[in-house]
Amino acid sequence: MNQEQFGQFWAELKAPLRAKWGKITEVDITKIEGMLAAFETVVHERYGELEKQDVLTWANRRYAHWSGNYAGYKDIEPNR
Repeated sequence: MNQEQFGQFWAELKAPLRAKWGKITEVDITKIEGMLAAFETVVHERYGELEKQDVLTWANRRYAHWSGNYAGYKDIEPNR
């Protein structure tokens, strides 16, 4: 997902993101505010390099589902 896609999808992503990935705070949500680079930075800060890819994959799959391009991926359970 690129910046334009992320910005369009951000309103739909905020609530499920907080529900699924509990280390992301309301302050983080405000900090991200539709910016893909800020999202990646926050995810790295909260989950580290190893889990960062899990969060990004989850977000990309939610975007694919939202945009109608979902191919039936199974969500990865995070190691919180």
